[in-house]
Amino acid sequence: MQTTGIVTRTNKGAKYLLLASMWILGFSGDIKAQTLRIAVPDYPPYTYVQDKKIAGEGFEAFDSIMAELGVAYRAEAVQHFGRSLIDMENNLLDALLLATESPERSALAEYSAPLFFTDWAWVWLTNRQDIKPDSEQFKQTAVVSAQMNSNIYRWLALQAYQITPGTSDIRGLFNLLNHGRVDAIMLPALTATTVINNNQLDKTRYKIHKHIQLPYGIYISKAYLVENPEFMTKLNEAIAQYNANISAAAKSKAKTASPEN
Repeated sequence: MQTTGIVTRTNKGAKYLLLASMWILGFSGDIKAQTLRIAVPDYPPYTYVQDKKIAGEGFEAFDSIMAELGVAYRAEAVQHFGRSLIDMENNLLDALLLATESPERSALAEYSAPLFFTDWAWVWLTNRQDIKPDSEQFKQTAVVSAQMNSNIYRWLALQAYQITPGTSDIRGLFNLLNHGRVDAIMLPALTATTVINNNQLDKTRYKIHKHIQLPYGIYISKAYLVENPEFMTKLNEAIAQYNANISAAAKSKAKTASPEN
């Protein structure tokens, strides 16, 4: 598996303070499970590599959850999940983080409860006032692209858009757009805005239109679950508790910021 970063956590690693509240709220704690081998794609701000380390809000959430479960893992950064499915089929990989669902993935792995929700979005140049992404004419005539081997690319092909080969690098999609090789590109909305900001691109040059919202979860291989049968149940419980803690923290912060008279 080609990688750009590797992170290994043992079940004795440090735990995030926020998730420590799981014990107070009744979370069941450590489980017995083998070290989880997980692929992590380059999709900022959710997951990405920075200073040769895997980072991002999605990865931090996963790391917190694994710490609370007491499960060791080995995470490897990849550009996309194209090769990862082959590795999973050959029992070289146990999980995908973060992922949207597809029949090919579900044939090899079980999908977790949503850790996040993501908006797949169209991006095009502002000066192209003729672009109407929700119209049938756009679907029939516009040349579009997405990251190669991604679930978005597969979905566009299945929906019969006029798709052209893109690039494995998510950032390279903007080069296709800027040089007029495509009319529009599709990628997660937050990833689009993050790429624009991080690369100091002119925000006014682009239009972003959210097209569909999908769950972002973790795929765990069926082979791993055979060997660790309680893992998925505990993982889903931990995800539910993590999201409950995040929601409670957000409500508390909002109430503090706007106290009642």
